[in-house]
Amino acid sequence: MAKTKTAPTVTTIDSAHPNLSLWESVQATDPDYTKSFSRSGGFRGTAINHTYQQKRATQAFGPKGLGWGSRILDEKYAEGAPIVHPQHGVIGREVIHVVRIELWYVREGQRGSVEAFGQTQFVGSNKHGVYTDEEAPKKSLTDAESKALASLGFSADVHLGLFDDSKYVNDLSARVAEAERPKGPSLAELTAKVEAASNLDELKAAVAQAAALNDADRTTLRASYTARKAALEAAS
Repeated sequence: MAKTKTAPTVTTIDSAHPNLSLWESVQATDPDYTKSFSRSGGFRGTAINHTYQQKRATQAFGPKGLGWGSRILDEKYAEGAPIVHPQHGVIGREVIHVVRIELWYVREGQRGSVEAFGQTQFVGSNKHGVYTDEEAPKKSLTDAESKALASLGFSADVHLGLFDDSKYVNDLSARVAEAERPKGPSLAELTAKVEAASNLDELKAAVAQAAALNDADRTTLRASYTARKAALEAAS
């Protein structure tokens, strides 16, 4: 008799789980600090500005060197693929700089750390010929730090492929813009102040606080201002 197969249990991710508090707080990436890239072989992706990542880490843990930082554990130069000259054949091999780091951080009084690798082509070739990248060690360290931060949840939306969805990116841009909008009184509050203004100075003071409103609300407030100004001038 054939055994009955049971479908595997699917475990969903509860975003409210306390273990995900850091991840949930740092996973969203401001699209203004990303750019698309493509590499040979058809690989495409989204690159994240590393200074932006460092700023997010500083926001989460404190200044670099106090609340978080990285330490190089080891580094090496590894041999890569052959470098082939059109006329002379193989003239050498690529050289890859590889670094392994420990990224440490302090959260809620506890020290944590993760390890990550970073690598950059130090000697290679492109359409312009053979080259040496003297900034390879710096780029490898940046790569390693980015990967370590990603393992903690930083910019996880990019690594989860959500930036492939244009709607997600557009919605995220709108949320970022809203979060950065100057905070101030609401349209209802300012309208009440305009209607209660007993003189032109109070009226001007009320509309001076309209910077936090969107264009549509400012238009509505302007109509209330115009009507109240006319009433005050007629009464004087």
